Amino acid sequence: MNFSLTPEQELLRNAMREFAEKELMQKALELDEKGEFPREIVKKICDLGLLGIVIPSEYGGSPMGHLARMISIEEISRACASFGLFLQASPLGLWAILHFGTEEQKKKYIPPVVRGEKIMCMGVTEASGGSDPLSITTRAKTQGNEYVINGGKCFISNASVADICVFIARTGEGPNGLSTFIVEKGTEGFEAGMREKHAGFRAMEVAELRFSNCRIPKANLVGKEGDGLKASLATISEIGRTGCTGVALGVAEAAYETALKFAKERTLYGKPISQLQAVQFMLADMTMEIEAAKWLAYHSAWLLDNGKSGKEIQKEIATAKAYSSEVARNAATKAMQIHGACGTLPEFHIIRYLRDALETIAAGGTSEIMRVIIGREITK
Repeated sequence: MNFSLTPEQELLRNAMREFAEKELMQKALELDEKGEFPREIVKKICDLGLLGIVIPSEYGGSPMGHLARMISIEEISRACASFGLFLQASPLGLWAILHFGTEEQKKKYIPPVVRGEKIMCMGVTEASGGSDPLSITTRAKTQGNEYVINGGKCFISNASVADICVFIARTGEGPNGLSTFIVEKGTEGFEAGMREKHAGFRAMEVAELRFSNCRIPKANLVGKEGDGLKASLATISEIGRTGCTGVALGVAEAAYETALKFAKERTLYGKPISQLQAVQFMLADMTMEIEAAKWLAYHSAWLLDNGKSGKEIQKEIATAKAYSSEVARNAATKAMQIHGACGTLPEFHIIRYLRDALETIAAGGTSEIMRVIIGREITK
């Protein structure tokens, strides 16, 4: 087994780290405190080709694969997890259109999003829960050459800034009663609701979506009626959960690196606290867990790059997602302990890492849902 990254992947990591440290790290605290969505930075991220990293070149992508995407999200999140979440969430709708949409839809919607000219969101989660798509109540009824949409979505990343929304609605009953649609900003009867005030990812826009007798043409159906469950599960697994894993990795590494630097500089009893065994044990636990999480994450991405579908490797993706998010929480908590009272001050960043880490546990499916998936797969 070869555990080495390719020269191209190493070059990508170095480039992403340089960009993140130059463009994001110094601004992360300010962005977190203001809670503003900085479009100019988002455009720079798109100019690097990061939204098209798993998109074919004929639609404007720069296809390097899922492992390259994992590395990119990891490095961006190490500096500012809000932008890692943007990279996780924005390609969700793109992936659904790429694999289920018509050629006309692909050419119309994918290139401008990849270029950063437009922003996309994907609406699946409702108040009844995001991990149970069969509970979706948003309904699309046929009227002539149109669909009339009524209902709502919640906790949707990019919702209030998106120009294009890909969403799942009910067109029938049961597992085959869900379908995927596209709606554009400005369509009558479609609007973003209140922005959520989340603990973490504060520079990201997360909000509700509302549909009130919203009319869209039948041409906005993605795939066939009844493909909605298939599209949502594939997209959430292959893009959503792998992306969340990359975000969690970046947060964990940031917490560890910050704690290690502090421990080497902070003196107590006449020596750096990094020489105290209690602190060394915490740092040792952090580095062990991060390395284990990294290789679980990289393995799941490598499997996707080698032709496996999200359905075939649900266990591997769920394992990586659950473990990495819990490692991020553990790393941020230990970093807080190492920093002591300083860890509660914003300028030390630890409280930001902890808030972002806690968000990764729920994003893309909670750790309990991941364990449900793992348990189901291993007991078949």
